Amino acid sequence: MKIIHGEGFNNRERIAFRNIIYRNVISDIKVLIENYYKFHSEPLQKQIETTIDEVSNLDFNIKIDKEISEKILTIWKNEKIQQIFQNYEKFNIPESSEYFFNKISEIDIDNYLPSDEDILLCRVQTTGVNQIKFESKGYNFTLIDVGGQRNERRKWINHFENILSVLFVTSLSEYNQKLYEDESINRMHESILLFEQISNNQYFHKSPIILFLNKVDLFKRKIAKYPLTIAFPNYTGGNTFEEASQYIEKKIKKKRKKSKSSIYCHYTCATNTKNVKFVFNAIQDIILQQILPQMGIL
Repeated sequence: MKIIHGEGFNNRERIAFRNIIYRNVISDIKVLIENYYKFHSEPLQKQIETTIDEVSNLDFNIKIDKEISEKILTIWKNEKIQQIFQNYEKFNIPESSEYFFNKISEIDIDNYLPSDEDILLCRVQTTGVNQIKFESKGYNFTLIDVGGQRNERRKWINHFENILSVLFVTSLSEYNQKLYEDESINRMHESILLFEQISNNQYFHKSPIILFLNKVDLFKRKIAKYPLTIAFPNYTGGNTFEEASQYIEKKIKKKRKKSKSSIYCHYTCATNTKNVKFVFNAIQDIILQQILPQMGIL
């Protein structure tokens, strides 16, 4: 929304994201190294072993300079490390880590400022409650963004009143992944449970729900490799985007019990600004044509 309807990111904000990207890269390469030694007993060549030891001891908040980036790139390009990355879902490494490893030589320059794409792809947890206000089609909108982690949810209740509509975002591609907080729980199962709790909350009985099924691009690649039965053993459809995504959509929608309002579902790729802009324009039409009259505003 800052990119589409706001003024974008200023240099101070980009510098803050640069430091987040540094931490992401250091953290992700350390996770790859840790899982290599966890699942492989054969030793690596002495030279790369030395490099791995040096990178493993790096502070998470260190600035990535040319020397560090070369060491990270050496590890990343190692064939055995690449084999570990093929199973990144098992290690809670984000898909975007590959993007940053491959452009590490751009990250190490002194005047590096993250691009919009870099910012969209970097990993930072939403903590607390954040708001962005913007004007569109003659109306002023306030978008309230809340942290989705379990320990953040207790903060939501104070913001539930006077909400015009709920925008619920969940990832299609996480059907074969576990929670960070509890590795015994499937991420999609958790999302569906959360949707059930939110959509049936007394505050939202009359509020339309706008459902974003996100990370469509990753889901299309993943579903051909990992069957949907990983998350839903009773699923009998094909492992195609069309069948699997429709099954998930229906599974989520039916969790909302009796309500006087609808669920509007959209398939999105949140890192694709054009896609989000198109979808958000459709959402605004829904709000202006159907929601505002119900609320007595239009």
